[in-house]
Amino acid sequence: MTWVFLGRAGALFFVAGAAGAMVLSACGAGEPGATASKALIERGAVLYQANCLTCHSGAKGGNIKDIPPPHNGNGHTWHHPDQQLIDITLNGLPLTVPGQKMPAFKDMLSEEDVQAILAYVKMWWTKDQRAWQATVTAQQKQVPQ
Repeated sequence: MTWVFLGRAGALFFVAGAAGAMVLSACGAGEPGATASKALIERGAVLYQANCLTCHSGAKGGNIKDIPPPHNGNGHTWHHPDQQLIDITLNGLPLTVPGQKMPAFKDMLSEEDVQAILAYVKMWWTKDQRAWQATVTAQQKQVPQ
């Protein structure tokens, strides 16, 4: 994997040869949450590195009680439907810990950007976590707004 630094907000782009293939094969075809394209996942990785990694860490480590929470399988991100995660990312969220809050990214990221980030993060979850989160997302879509 080769990383190229392109400036502004620490944006990182990478050329993923074997790494990209490993990311896609980790999910497996036909599984819930496995419908994201390689390009979407790679875009999500770039955006995550630039906007999320500093506070939320990466694919390993952390636990459900951490603030800010990790987005990997050790955290609770997979407990929430996609639209809630998109809304929190774009609009921010005050946290219960004094002096800490999730900032709004609506001036830096589009909804499509956040969807790409979610596609990348979902690669860190187990098959069961992805299936559960897909069910929660589908159930939320059925509730009248």
